[in-house]
Amino acid sequence: MNNEEYLYLDHAATTLMREEAFEAFKKTEIDAYANSSGGHALSRKAKNILEDCRDYIASCFGAAPNEITFTSGGTESDNWIIKSIYSENKSKQGKLVTSKIEHEAVLSSAEWLQSKGYDVEYLSCNKNGVIDLEELKSNWSSNISLVSIMYANNETGVIQPIQEFSKYIKQKDRKVIFHSDVVQAVSTEKLDFHKLGIDSAAISAHKIGGPKGIGVMFLSSKFKIPSFFHGGKQELERRAGTVNVSGVAALSAALDVQQRNLEIEKTIINNERNIFEEKLKQSLDVEVVGQNTQRLCHISNIQFKNFNSETLMIAFDLNGLGVSRGSACASGAQKPSHVLVAMNIPQKHINSHLRFSFGWTTKTGDGLRAADKVIKTIKEMN
Repeated sequence: MNNEEYLYLDHAATTLMREEAFEAFKKTEIDAYANSSGGHALSRKAKNILEDCRDYIASCFGAAPNEITFTSGGTESDNWIIKSIYSENKSKQGKLVTSKIEHEAVLSSAEWLQSKGYDVEYLSCNKNGVIDLEELKSNWSSNISLVSIMYANNETGVIQPIQEFSKYIKQKDRKVIFHSDVVQAVSTEKLDFHKLGIDSAAISAHKIGGPKGIGVMFLSSKFKIPSFFHGGKQELERRAGTVNVSGVAALSAALDVQQRNLEIEKTIINNERNIFEEKLKQSLDVEVVGQNTQRLCHISNIQFKNFNSETLMIAFDLNGLGVSRGSACASGAQKPSHVLVAMNIPQKHINSHLRFSFGWTTKTGDGLRAADKVIKTIKEMN
């Protein structure tokens, strides 16, 4: 089976690199391969490319260039923000507030902080997967240092009330950093961090057609945090190590194409996702998670009653459809999704969910093709 016959619906895990990103990477590797921290002409060329890309990427998110630091991806960015502000706090007084449905990069960082003696509070969500702001209000305390709430969930696509969280946090204490993992949201949403009230954010290039291994940490100029890597003075003296200029150039190129075509791509993705869901609801005993609340248009989490998700995923794969059980970071883990557990999905159905995610390569007709493959597979299994 070739790639054209195989229908890939796992874009929330990663996307195909855009041709423009690949060409930018290759061109930079050939024309400006020098270390951007050097003092000669070729290094200056690399440095100019790096800073031009920083300027452009910042402009896409309503940020200033000095608020953009390049990292290896969303996981590093989340870890850096969450861990670094506590690293110089020897009294263990700073409290972290996050939610039960965050990405593993956030939850694992929170667990690490707990192991070091810090206080962490996990907010609940309702049955639709929306994080409870009232719980934050009820349990607000003066020792909170950081609140981390994702813009939208990576397994369900459910969008969170980010601006409401920000407004409340800033009313209570402007010294508290409000962090948001926006890795999934960047795929289909136009984001302005300052207008949203986000103080720090994590972004990954490979979710929008850029290369793997490069990302962004946004941090408002109102705040300063310690370096995560120590050594040289790269990245405004925030992150030591030779900068991946080619990766940055590819990220910038991917973002440029994505931003110019965002509404066109989003319309196709939204239409195909809706066609897919409607066909399944008409033909099978399924439930769409979060269908009664606002979701990212590219993610569809489907509950297939009386079917095991692992068995289904393998069967779909054999019939030419690539999907996932949820976060790629938890692939291979047989335990129930922590997101679905937090949403109080009934125990008998909790291992019956699969995530279908559309992306920039989605074409008209893919929604119906995917639904037909799902229906055909289910009938073969009955």
